Amino acid sequence: MVAIATKEIEPENPFPVLDYISPEYFCDRKNETEKIISAFKNGRYITLISIRRLGKTILLKHVLNKLQKDKDNRILFIDIMPTECLKDFVKVFSDAIIKDERSNRGFLEKISVFVAGIRGKLVFNDLSGIPSVEVSIADEKEAEMSINKIFEYLAAQKSKYIIAFDEFQQIVNYPEKNTEAILRTAIQHQHKDSFIFSGSSKDILMSMFSDYSKPFYQSSDIMELKRIDPKVYTSHIFKHFKKRGKIIDKNLISHYIDFYKNHTYYVQYFFNRLFEYSREEVTEKEARLVEYLILKEREYIYFGYRNLLTSVQFSVMTAIAKEGGVEQINSGSFLNKYKLSQPSSVTAAVNALIDKQMIYYEDNKYQLYDVYLEKWLKETF
Repeated sequence: MVAIATKEIEPENPFPVLDYISPEYFCDRKNETEKIISAFKNGRYITLISIRRLGKTILLKHVLNKLQKDKDNRILFIDIMPTECLKDFVKVFSDAIIKDERSNRGFLEKISVFVAGIRGKLVFNDLSGIPSVEVSIADEKEAEMSINKIFEYLAAQKSKYIIAFDEFQQIVNYPEKNTEAILRTAIQHQHKDSFIFSGSSKDILMSMFSDYSKPFYQSSDIMELKRIDPKVYTSHIFKHFKKRGKIIDKNLISHYIDFYKNHTYYVQYFFNRLFEYSREEVTEKEARLVEYLILKEREYIYFGYRNLLTSVQFSVMTAIAKEGGVEQINSGSFLNKYKLSQPSSVTAAVNALIDKQMIYYEDNKYQLYDVYLEKWLKETF
């Protein structure tokens, strides 16, 4: 559960990497933002899909930040990646509601009734005093009843709720195998509220929302998030250096956007560090230093991957990195060039690396998620 910004903040560094700050520091995504808001206004849900660290969660928060300016809207942002079962889902969903209600008059009385209905107990943090729910659910039937109580509570409120479930694909890992059906049944009766389901596992989410046999079949518009237009991104970065009194060549910006494959997090992190280290006039030497420091700082973690992965998996990952992406993973030329084992072993290694979210398949080729890791492997092996 993450708070959505409610007021403009002027950070020391104009390239945030940890969270959404405000529209001023958010780059582009105008079409995506308008499409999501339009879908909500016209009574449709959205499923937002992207590879990891491309800015999906930040886009969600940007949209929610715009929508919460309408006082009739109530915003719930719920990250379900840490959840492992329906009981956990009930807790994070309930905590989001409690957080939203906290500032309202008669909060304790209202929430106490709600918490009792979901078989929970209201507890307060000893240090912060922030309330949360302690859930006491014994079995799957009680979990389903608690889910229904949550949605009954939302339906009974006058306000319109806009609810974002981040990393929604996590529910397929729950031991309660009918979780999708339980949630779909509850959600389809929420006529006044809007939902957005987002996640970074494309295959799972596409199956959930486009497979005829699945409960969420065709229940929302599907939007796949692409990379930001590099020209727009270059102008955004240049503007913020200039606003803070720093001179930087646009060609240098464009080079590093391309160098890091226009992958939002890695570009953003690089320019965060470059802004930190640079003086009034940013030089190519400073940029190369930052590039070196980033890889050096991660070296200990990256060397550790050799112990976490099998030798075949590490070799395949290194080969993909050196190629900058591979289309035919079992082609003879690729296997011979990197002295890889039998095609069946390489296929097994690729599947394992995908499961570990070390690599992904996009634009007809296998690529590494971590762009810095790719650069490090190229330079080290």
